[in-house]
Amino acid sequence: MESWNRGILSNLELQTWRGRLIYLGMVLVLVLLALVVILPFLYAFSSGLKSNRDIYSPAFQLWPDVPLWQNYTQAWNYFSLPRLFGNTLILVIGGLAAQIGTSLLAAYSLSKLKPIGGQFILLGFLVTLMIPGMAYIIPLYVTVARLDLLGSFWGLWLPYGVNAFMIFILKNFFDGLPSEIFDAARVDGASALQMFTRIALPLSRPIIIVLAILTFVNLWKDFLWPYLVLLEVPELQPVSVFLFTVEQRSTTPPNIQMAGYFMAMLPPLLIAVFLQRYMQRGLSIGAVKG
Repeated sequence: MESWNRGILSNLELQTWRGRLIYLGMVLVLVLLALVVILPFLYAFSSGLKSNRDIYSPAFQLWPDVPLWQNYTQAWNYFSLPRLFGNTLILVIGGLAAQIGTSLLAAYSLSKLKPIGGQFILLGFLVTLMIPGMAYIIPLYVTVARLDLLGSFWGLWLPYGVNAFMIFILKNFFDGLPSEIFDAARVDGASALQMFTRIALPLSRPIIIVLAILTFVNLWKDFLWPYLVLLEVPELQPVSVFLFTVEQRSTTPPNIQMAGYFMAMLPPLLIAVFLQRYMQRGLSIGAVKG
């Protein structure tokens, strides 16, 4: 009989009482970790179904005795969530296009075009990773203000367009692509742009999908920079900023707030859950060089 592995234990080890005991312990640990991860989401969802009295109750209650499903309908209308989701999608799609496009061009140039001083340029990108984001938030804000981009999506998209970590990841991926393919295309008369669009982009599709998913989630939940840029323009604010500002300006019932917060985090959560297989496939492909 052909043996197979289940995790760190082989089929032969699972036949012994010690192997079964270890396997059972591993399953119990994973179940506990899963509960730790799932419990906050479940509690956030159930809080949107509670009354205000139940939310302020000192006793822990995971599920209300009488779920108030109308809270989610009220939150949907009270916060105008369709408009907020539209604003957030505009922000995310623009930032995603700017970040992916800029990173692909920069990484391809550093990897395949070999510009003069390319190593120093890459080093400059990597140095920015060592600087905390809060250290340059004020210079960035002053720059955007002087360009008169406050109160517009351009003030968000342009700073989102440069991501040193993504450039580094994509450059390593392009370095792993066979040079013979590009040499053959160059002999056939292909230009640098044609090699980028017809060779590099199709081959890098898996890693692009992974980076796009991660970027989508990060941009959707971003708060501080959209808050600073769109503070004076409530009609353009994304869902994360608007829910915060409404909470500060009005006395919204806490159960309606919890319902709105839970619906606001659903899009990135669903994308991460349903597209995880593409992330696994892209990471496995991106880990193989050549």
